[in-house]
Amino acid sequence: MDTAPQLSLEPAPADLHTTEGAALRAAGPVATVALPGGVVAKVVTTRQAGALVLGDPRFSEDIRNWAAHRRGEIPADWPLLFIVAGKGLLTTDGETHRRLRLPVQRALAPRRVQALAPRIEAVTDRLLAALADVPAGAETDLHRGFALPLPLEVICSLLGVPEEGAVREELHELSAAAMNSEAAPEEVRDTVARRFPAALMALIERKRARGDRDDLTMDLVTALDRGELTEAEVIGNLVVTVIGGHETTANLICHAVRGLLTHTGTLSAARARQEAGEDPWPDVVEEALRWESPSRHVMFRYATQDVPVEDTVIREGEAVLVPLPAIQRCPHTFPRPPADEFAPGRPDVSRHLAFGAGPHRCPGATLARLEARIALRRLFDAFPRLALVPGPVRRVPSLGINGYRELPVVLR
Repeated sequence: MDTAPQLSLEPAPADLHTTEGAALRAAGPVATVALPGGVVAKVVTTRQAGALVLGDPRFSEDIRNWAAHRRGEIPADWPLLFIVAGKGLLTTDGETHRRLRLPVQRALAPRRVQALAPRIEAVTDRLLAALADVPAGAETDLHRGFALPLPLEVICSLLGVPEEGAVREELHELSAAAMNSEAAPEEVRDTVARRFPAALMALIERKRARGDRDDLTMDLVTALDRGELTEAEVIGNLVVTVIGGHETTANLICHAVRGLLTHTGTLSAARARQEAGEDPWPDVVEEALRWESPSRHVMFRYATQDVPVEDTVIREGEAVLVPLPAIQRCPHTFPRPPADEFAPGRPDVSRHLAFGAGPHRCPGATLARLEARIALRRLFDAFPRLALVPGPVRRVPSLGINGYRELPVVLR
């Protein structure tokens, strides 16, 4: 095991895909990696293998199927344990998973999401108006000033989080703290086990007192009152929805902007299509999802039996990691244009796995796509001379999130 590639809790390198993609693929479709704390797992290295692990029912999300955990080999203070333990939306299968997923799936049904378009457009225009006050030629952080607050406001509206007060910003800070791989394990556990639940319970009590209805939070509370969900399941669902509902969409918007501004001709081609009466932004969004997945790793799937994967076998009880940015630049699946290129309109883009596959596919995919399309169209209409500030981008310190600390730009 000494030769196994090491996956660190340190911030992802600027050459994330080269570092984690090419190096892992050299070991074949399935490699062994050493995780922080001395824990060993399997990792798939091709898009084909990733699709199998994410969509095949022989791979479970339930930690009880992890042989090393059953044998007591995973320390209680292992820094990633809080992500994969428990009984939540991301750690259950079968009927339990369907029961937990149903309220979120209903709230994010395509028809209900489309009804949010005017709200998304209004928030986008307000944020762009604020950016217009930035002096010409001055640098500004597009992540902090636009890409992040847009989905944060939208998901908070969906959850019924009041606009007044500091709850929305508090939820973002708790999300960032929960996903911060630079923080000490005890800090992350305190955020996930105490601070985040306390904030959400306070929100629920406030909403009960106000008599709120017709939002996702109160849909979950109603299921709690009916005995359909436990309090822990309600809190778990809310945590996943808050984090997944804004962090990943902010990453998607930033990745799309960076792709358009670093690949010659892509932005002008999008503008030409728009001027011709077409809508180029769905193609831009899909390619951004492939080129830079908003999530960095899917942790974990556990084999419930020996499963052949291309020319190897993942054994029963082994934990499997799916590195989305690496496998979505798999040269076997995305050969032309070359997988490292940002190329909106590529014919094979629909094969990306940014939202997962199978019964655990992200229920917020429709919302994320809609937000990104609206944001990008309006951003480049408002600031047609938008430019990146030269220099390397710094990624956030997380094994789960593939995003930037900031995205410095000059608007005009």
